[in-house]
Amino acid sequence: MTTSSDSRSGERSERLARVATGDGLFTVLAIDHVGSFAQTVRPDQPDSMTARDISAAKQPIIAALGPISGAVLIDPGYLLAMGSTAGGRPEGLGLILGIEDGDYSDVRTAPRLLPGWSAERAAEMGVDAVKISVYYDPDGDMSAAEHFVEDVVGQCRAAGLPLFCEPLALYEDPGDRTQAVLEGVRRLGPLGAEVLKLQFPVMPEAGRRDPEEWAEACADVDRLSPVPWVILSEGSDFALFRDQVRVACAAGASGFLGGRAIWRELATGERDAQQAAGRMTELCAVARAEGTAWTTSLARRSTTG
Repeated sequence: MTTSSDSRSGERSERLARVATGDGLFTVLAIDHVGSFAQTVRPDQPDSMTARDISAAKQPIIAALGPISGAVLIDPGYLLAMGSTAGGRPEGLGLILGIEDGDYSDVRTAPRLLPGWSAERAAEMGVDAVKISVYYDPDGDMSAAEHFVEDVVGQCRAAGLPLFCEPLALYEDPGDRTQAVLEGVRRLGPLGAEVLKLQFPVMPEAGRRDPEEWAEACADVDRLSPVPWVILSEGSDFALFRDQVRVACAAGASGFLGGRAIWRELATGERDAQQAAGRMTELCAVARAEGTAWTTSLARRSTTG
């Protein structure tokens, strides 16, 4: 990275603090879904939802849960529908923008950004941080994933934006998940993102949850990660995600970015906002009770590294 880019590290830290709680934890509402959001809301006719429909359906969810979470991960379509962050952002709400192009049928397609989007444009639009997801084969050639992350890291450093990197492991046997997740941390973690947004490192079998196995796997993630990390909900049910957040945070995670596990029934109209608000409140309490502030996590890793 260039010296001029690195000179903006203080700016990136200030912006990262805007998407964290006052005590340095990430309790983020994740609603950057597009295709999967339409599939959730209209499972029989997802293609009938226009971009405007999707943004309109997200607005009440963000209005209800954003003030509890303190930060929200959104997609560019919703950002543009807001008009501007100055005019459409709820007061005090941190904004993370997902800018990767996930709209392709083959997850093994080389990763790329959404057409017309970059970290520079995201910064111009007034967001506080950028997020990218990247699929990788832990047993195959990861060079495309690595080059993609390095490129976006460079963009973010030039723009003064912190980066959340979400490695998504490809594997066939659920028993391979732990090593697959760890390989993503090992290969993609050192490339310069400020935070890793990770899959829970154990795939729970139906009816089976081994607390010791979970704790050991999360401890391995914490030892291996060179930067603060958080857990994503990956479409799981709420009770499972709550337990995963508790174990991950106890092992050193700095919080969570939670999506459908929190807002699924609110989006479909099966439940009102009260249930989703209760879920978000409960998850925030778990993170605050068990999690490690990102500043503390970073300082510890800088010392041990």
